[in-house]
Amino acid sequence: MLAIGECRVERLVVHRVGNAARGEGARLSERTSSVDEEVSSLLLGGYLKNIVSDKRQHQFFHESDLNLNEIYHYTRQFFRGELDFLAVSQRIAKHLYARSQHPNINAGDLLVILFSGLNDGDRELRALGVFKSEIRDDFLTVVESGDVFDISHASGINPRLIDKGALILEHGPTVYAVDRLSREAKFWLDDFLKAMRVPDKASSSKMMASVVEQLSEEIEDPLQQARFKDEFLNLVSSEEDVSARQLASAAEKFVPREQVDQAMGSAAESYGFALDEEAKLPAKGMARQLEKTLSKYGVGHGISVLLPTGITLKNIQSQNDGEGELTLTLRLNKRG
Repeated sequence: MLAIGECRVERLVVHRVGNAARGEGARLSERTSSVDEEVSSLLLGGYLKNIVSDKRQHQFFHESDLNLNEIYHYTRQFFRGELDFLAVSQRIAKHLYARSQHPNINAGDLLVILFSGLNDGDRELRALGVFKSEIRDDFLTVVESGDVFDISHASGINPRLIDKGALILEHGPTVYAVDRLSREAKFWLDDFLKAMRVPDKASSSKMMASVVEQLSEEIEDPLQQARFKDEFLNLVSSEEDVSARQLASAAEKFVPREQVDQAMGSAAESYGFALDEEAKLPAKGMARQLEKTLSKYGVGHGISVLLPTGITLKNIQSQNDGEGELTLTLRLNKRG
């Protein structure tokens, strides 16, 4: 875990970046901003503290060569001393402007901050923070004049609420990233940073469970679907850890390998990372999630039933009297 307790704000610059598709332009500052103790405290307690999380850990990538990733390349140049702070901030702002082509991308203030004093457990290191503020908050301030107190309105940036942010570490391709407004346009991670999420056990287990759920829904025969669910629930309930390879092999008993690969690929695109087939995933957490999502069974005729935990569908008999009355007889078993 990255330690930030001794971190300091060394430099800060603010640029204004608009939407290139709307011709709004970009205004680049020609000098850095002064940072007093109060501003530094807000930046450390807001932007920095709220972006350093394992759930926000990503990794720069490029399809052919990592050095062709613009943000990774520019920041490496800075950390090697080939670019000064103002120059690297301007290149970052220009790259952001070039990628701001989606109609839903709003203009905003881009803060580039140099932090020092971070520690990854082995060494002290620096980091560049890149934060774009697209939404200004309204505040009420009290203005005192002698014995009279008035209320005044102010508008500004809330450093505790990150719209879009990235913390780029001095060593390696690691970047902490967040995009609170990703519903509008996912350009921050995909186009601007070009970064993929680093998988942890929790996100990997959730992703694998989503693959199982997707494949289950694609099996039309109710009894085959029930046997598919039982196979997976028994597997994750009887093991401490399971791998993606084990789960894929179990799925191949019911659906073609191509269908499994397609579901894996779709999940990787949604979650932003590819799953290591041999990585061990905690089975108990996956079992709890699958018990909830796989408890719904289709029984034909557009009808589904929700079964209690530990109960599985063994057989279905349906009888139609020809007059619109349908009788379904379900045989249920305890699992295990």
